[in-house]
Amino acid sequence: MLKQISLIFLALFATISFAQDEMPNNIDDVITWSWEVEYTSADEATITMRVAQKNGWHIYSQIQPEGAIPLPTEFDYNDGKNLDKDFKLVGATKEYGAELIDNDGFPERSFHGNRAKFVQKIKILSKKDFEINLYYGYMACKTACLAPEYRNKIISIKGTDNIDAADFPEAIIDGGDEAIIDSLDIPDPIISPIGFQAYSYKITDTEYELVIKPEVPEKWFLLNDVQINYSGEIDNLDNANNNTFKDTILLTGTHSIYNGGEFRQTVSVDTSKEDFNSIIGTISFSGLDSLGNKFISEQAEVKISLDEALDKPIDSSGGSDSYWGIFWLAFGGGLFALLTPCVFPMIPMTVSFFTKGSENKKKGLFRGVMYGFFILLIYVLLSVPFHLMDSLNPNILNNIATNGPLNIFFFIMLFVFALSFLGAFEIVLPAKWTNKADKKSDLGGLIGIFFMALTLALVSFSCTGPILGSLLASASGGGAWNLTWGMAGFGLALGLPFALFAIFPSWLNGLPKSGGWLNNVKVVLGFLELAFAFKFLSNADLSIQAHLLERELFIAIWVAIFAALTLYLFGLFQTKHDSPITGGLGTFRVMIATLSLMFTVYMIPGMFGAPLKMISAFPPPPSYSEIPYGIHGTPPSDVPEGAEYEHGMAVFHDLDAAEKYAAEVDKPLMLDFTGLNCVNCRKMEVNVWSDESVHHIMADEFVVVSLFIDERTALPKPEISPYSGMTLTTKGEKWADLQSSLYGKATQPQYIALDRKGNQINQDATYKSHGKPVLFKKWLEDAATYYETPVFYGTIIYE
Repeated sequence: MLKQISLIFLALFATISFAQDEMPNNIDDVITWSWEVEYTSADEATITMRVAQKNGWHIYSQIQPEGAIPLPTEFDYNDGKNLDKDFKLVGATKEYGAELIDNDGFPERSFHGNRAKFVQKIKILSKKDFEINLYYGYMACKTACLAPEYRNKIISIKGTDNIDAADFPEAIIDGGDEAIIDSLDIPDPIISPIGFQAYSYKITDTEYELVIKPEVPEKWFLLNDVQINYSGEIDNLDNANNNTFKDTILLTGTHSIYNGGEFRQTVSVDTSKEDFNSIIGTISFSGLDSLGNKFISEQAEVKISLDEALDKPIDSSGGSDSYWGIFWLAFGGGLFALLTPCVFPMIPMTVSFFTKGSENKKKGLFRGVMYGFFILLIYVLLSVPFHLMDSLNPNILNNIATNGPLNIFFFIMLFVFALSFLGAFEIVLPAKWTNKADKKSDLGGLIGIFFMALTLALVSFSCTGPILGSLLASASGGGAWNLTWGMAGFGLALGLPFALFAIFPSWLNGLPKSGGWLNNVKVVLGFLELAFAFKFLSNADLSIQAHLLERELFIAIWVAIFAALTLYLFGLFQTKHDSPITGGLGTFRVMIATLSLMFTVYMIPGMFGAPLKMISAFPPPPSYSEIPYGIHGTPPSDVPEGAEYEHGMAVFHDLDAAEKYAAEVDKPLMLDFTGLNCVNCRKMEVNVWSDESVHHIMADEFVVVSLFIDERTALPKPEISPYSGMTLTTKGEKWADLQSSLYGKATQPQYIALDRKGNQINQDATYKSHGKPVLFKKWLEDAATYYETPVFYGTIIYE
């Protein structure tokens, strides 16, 4: 009642302000109702109510969206108090021709054009004739509104005893202008709320993939009878066999409906023709409106420009390239381990044992090769438990790798290992472990060889442990398979020399003799371990946001470590286990010392804001700094509310705020799934985002939101994930769940471009697939081009 009173006052105010010559004297001058009763069987009838709308005036749908101001049209069939006595309603009143529009920011459903139609089916219960006293209300508007109108209509209905075959399908017409009623029998086409976005991917110079993506509004449905015919200079397309797309069907009730995805067709074009660069697609379709009424379309026509074809997305779903990268990195670490005093002297001793202690050469060769294989197998088996954890939760290893306390543990472990390499003390495993493995090695056959390999792995732990620990800590954030490939690379590097020297024993004569140089290698590795130790301390600091080890201090520590390494290599000091330097420094050592000096000098500007692209993966990000905007710098004044000024542009960290701002400025939204401790994320930000050709596209054409999957900030209250059903307690858990559930990955970085409706535009971008500025620029340009691709709307009519 309050709403109706307010609408009356609104209508009166609008009437005063409306031009007098445009205002009708009476609502009946612009809105005319007509009534029709049609008997469809011996006890069923259909009441059709048609509305003629004149001079641009219109009425409103029965159902209005939330926030709508206009009064909806309403019907009450029980004003005569005989509902369910003389008749009953069959379903709700259907309406035809209503459209959902945005009226200066206020959504509304109204009838535009010159007509509207309502239909109500009834079941006749009375044997005698009776009347339905229909009470109905409606509101008419143009640029102003007339006062809401409430009326009664008496509709005469025959009882079942008085209905005969002559009554159907003829109609009994009550009141109204017959000319108007006849014209209302032919429905006007209306603009379809279902649109189609069309674009293409270039596969080769003559081959393209045509893509048509439906845009279906909420509560409307597109039926799966879509037919698309293409015309143009096409060589290999048979339209008759490519009309219906069955791969996007969801069966719902009696209708087969479209349930997301695109309609794709690969074609070859004749590039010798002048108009080869444009293809026309005509689309026929049907659907259901928000009230369940079925409609059919007149053909919608879309134009697909091949000149603006996007590059075919790179499939980054597999991880073979990144696995090989981890494998070779670990393989290099294994080669370093071979040069340590714990492992290098074992090579000639073990190989000689196999070759000289066997009855024949073939048996010695076989035992040497199996020894190398078992070393590889032992290290691979160490990764198996991580697969069990990974199968429970794809983010568990990521959570472990970014956990603050665990990173502090890694720091302490590597710091202790570094001190051991530098000669402070010796780390050995418990003697009973090695003794047990050594006793088992006396067994014959393959079992004995296996335990010999295990003995090597245990006794060499004091040298291999620090290197292996660094590799495992770095790889753990990428999942269990990263660990397996890393272990395989490390084990292969350790085992391969034993197998090769067993095959080619004469190579042993070319090996350098053990001596003081082995301790030099160990000390150099100690300095490197010390540098990596502070990387894990930085990870812990980032995880808990303590700001104790910010970018400038981290770089200063590395400068000090590598400066000390440089002095050591130049022979300005020695450790207690080093042999005295006689005859001067070797050429190779001087070269390594010079490289260390160059690297130290290179890092010094980083303490004052230089990006240091060469080591971008290791220091904290530039935003985690004492001077995030540079010396004496300040952020610009036009940073949107809720965003931070990072990487030279506005970056959001709250998804809701970013979505709202993207809608305001009408720009695509770029999701940046990242991590505070993500190595490849820092590489992308420093080496790719900073590139001028990439940076201006991101800053000017996108709204960027960085979602840190390892952020430990607690949510205001625990949430239940709508995707996985898990209980989420931190922001990082929320973003990690969103990433793995919707976008199928648990590794970072991952970049997703979204359109106006939150749908993914093109395939995701990752460091592996788009780790170069030219590739990431193209990905951004394709997303921006798609975002600006117009949506084509046809017209529809109701059956």
